[in-house]
Formats: sequence, structure tokens, C-alpha cells
Amino acid sequence: MRGIAAALVLSFGPALYSSTPPAPRSASPAPLRVASLNLTADEVLVDILPPDRLIAVTRWADDPSTSNVAGRVPAGAFRFPKADLERLVALGPDLVVVSEYTDADFLRLLERSGLRYHRMGGLETLAGQRQALLDLGRAVGAPEAAARLAAQHEARLRELDRRLRGAPRPRVLYWANPHTAGAALIEAAGAENVGRTLGLQGIVPLNSERAFMSDPDVVLLGRWPGALDALKAEPLLSRLRAVREGRIVQMPNELLVTLSHHSADACWYLAAALHPDRVK
Repeated sequence: MRGIAAALVLSFGPALYSSTPPAPRSASPAPLRVASLNLTADEVLVDILPPDRLIAVTRWADDPSTSNVAGRVPAGAFRFPKADLERLVALGPDLVVVSEYTDADFLRLLERSGLRYHRMGGLETLAGQRQALLDLGRAVGAPEAAARLAAQHEARLRELDRRLRGAPRPRVLYWANPHTAGAALIEAAGAENVGRTLGLQGIVPLNSERAFMSDPDVVLLGRWPGALDALKAEPLLSRLRAVREGRIVQMPNELLVTLSHHSADACWYLAAALHPDRVK
């Protein structure tokens, strides 16, 4: 599946979750050569670092179907198609940025290499994404720039909450054939997340029978090629009331999968689709 799961596991490894993060390291000089090994850091670093200090990003950063900074990454930055410690060492970064989704085996190799690294965490919530942005800003020596982005993120979400106060909350099912997710995006957009209501956490398979019985008011899809056709071709899900009545929202993939400060834009996009009378 190429969808939200693909973006959340941009650690280039087989494990979805890795081991407990290591203890924080002592303060170090601001790094002048920063390498990113996850898309969330790519999106943040493009906005807070001078171009000459960002020496590497993931290949996903250039893909407009997954990245909110496509076309803005410095041309001289190396693009990692996958985690490659040998290439990383050859680049000689002062700081490597990984995330809580980085594969545990690769993280152990990185630790042994002696390279200094920063690990982003707490990305499963909007508040956690904001804190991860602030922590990354301090790690790369750009706390003021990170604080500005975090303040904008918080202000946009507060304004969205104000506009949605008292609005009816449609029941929304995110469908990624056959996965769903209990993401905070749906709640922040003024809706009830069917995945969370079903007690699901993270990105998990949801069989069509259970999805059909949940009877959502709206089905949320990414704009992956064939996503809508696959939903309408599914024997049970094609009979959902929401599908029959055309209550389907397809979000731009780069917004649907983002775990950076661009998540505020994602919340606004979905809220505008669900509550057009309140959110433009």
C-alpha cells in the first residue's frame, strides 16, 4: 500500500516502531552540515535552515505526491533513496536527523558509527508534532525559526477550532485499502474518527465487513492512483451509504501523510470539505 503508512515509515526499514529512544545527549555546537533521513525533518529543515546547511534529504522530499516542499529542496543536497550508513559517513554530517519510526537496526548502526544524531518523536499527535518541531529547531541551532513555525501552526489550529465550535461532527472513515488510522487529523477537522471509535490505534488493517458495519457519514481517501476506483469496486464498501450518496473526500496525498507543521494545512483542507459553511 502506498498511502499514509508509506509516509509514516520513511525510516527505510522493515520495523514500524523501534526501541525506546536513547537518553538525551549533552549540548553541542550548532551543526553546519545536517542530513535528514525522514520526510518530516525534510519538510521542517527546508523552512528553518539556510540551504547550504542542509546536505541530505530523503528522495521523498522531491515527490509532490508525498512532500510539501517538492521543488524547494536545495539542488546540492544528496537524496537518500534508502538509509545508507556508508554514504552517510562519507557525507560527513555534523548532525543526522531520524525519527521515532526509524528502524531499530539502522539506529543501532548509526549509534555505533559515532555520528551525532537527533531523533524526532511524539509525531502521532498535532501537539507532539509542534513540540518535535521546536526540539529539532534547538538541535540544529535554529530555535527562533522553529518557534515561528510552531506559533503559526498553533494559531491556525486554534482559529480552526474556533470556527468549528458547535458544528455537527460527521463520522469519517479513512480508507487506504485495506488500512485505516486513528489519526488526529480527522478530529481536528471537526469530525469523529471511525477508526478511533472502533478502538484502533496507529495504522492497522480494517476488514471490509467491519468497515461496512461502521456505516460512516463520509469516507476519506488519498489521491493515490486508483484509490477511488478500488473503493467503488469493493463488493461491500461500494454499498456503504456514504459511497452510494457520493460523500467521499479525496485529500492531496502530501497533506494526508504529513507529520510536520504542514499538518495544520491538512486539518484546514479536510475541515473545508466537511464544513464548507464554516471553513473556506
